[in-house]
Amino acid sequence: MATRCEARAERQGFPALIPLLSLIEAKDDLKVSSDDEDSQIALLIDMASDIVMGYIKKDAEALEWDEYTVPFRIKAAVILVLRALYHGGDNDPLSDTVRHILHRDRDPT
Repeated sequence: MATRCEARAERQGFPALIPLLSLIEAKDDLKVSSDDEDSQIALLIDMASDIVMGYIKKDAEALEWDEYTVPFRIKAAVILVLRALYHGGDNDPLSDTVRHILHRDRDPT
């Protein structure tokens, strides 16, 4: 069965998004112990993964990246973006720190 994100991507003609962080990793980082926010956090993982992959202009599926094979520097960037999305406010998800982490992986075109 397709996830909500996969179904939406398929309808829009885009490749399915591959989450680069597990729900357990995200909840651990965000210090969330209950399951009440699981669907929201899962959506934020998809968003954070999409933001990072969009910034570096690469396709996780083509690179054969997933939550287990993604380079740690990319995973670190996804975590920082996830935190900014989760905590909201005026935090720019693509902070200078995230941009610096991703700089060497970004396709210049």
